Amino acid sequence: MTKYFDSISSEDKEILAEAFINITLLIASSDNKLTQKEIDEAVNTIKVRGYEANSLFSEFYDQINLTFKDDLEKASHEHNIDKKELDYYTRKISRVNAILERLPTAVAKQLIKDYKSFAHRIANSDGGILGFAKISIEERNLINLPMIMPIMHDEEEE
Repeated sequence: MTKYFDSISSEDKEILAEAFINITLLIASSDNKLTQKEIDEAVNTIKVRGYEANSLFSEFYDQINLTFKDDLEKASHEHNIDKKELDYYTRKISRVNAILERLPTAVAKQLIKDYKSFAHRIANSDGGILGFAKISIEERNLINLPMIMPIMHDEEEE
């Protein structure tokens, strides 16, 4: 996938990748619906990040992009998109914490930043009135992904 993830298992890589699907569904569930605009924004964001020259994880995003739309559609049918599912998606996303701790600090911090900016993009993609107040109160409580713990260790990196 990418050299930054060489130290983790393929199962762990899958959990890191699935987090983007779960973030999309978490944000959608806060409003009780997954809209086409949210789907389009999620798919386009993953696609664009795959070919950003400055992205640490372009290979990672390229790999995710291969099946992202289908995986998102499948996941959205497996569980309801409503507020009752917020705990479910929160638990799914929080699985990244143990994996992030095993990655180099700079890599983990960048991935957390990517997750949060992704959540912001999904929340901003739909809603509001005439382009204003696009992020609902429910979304605002989730977009900073409080279930993902900040990285505290700061060992010497190569």
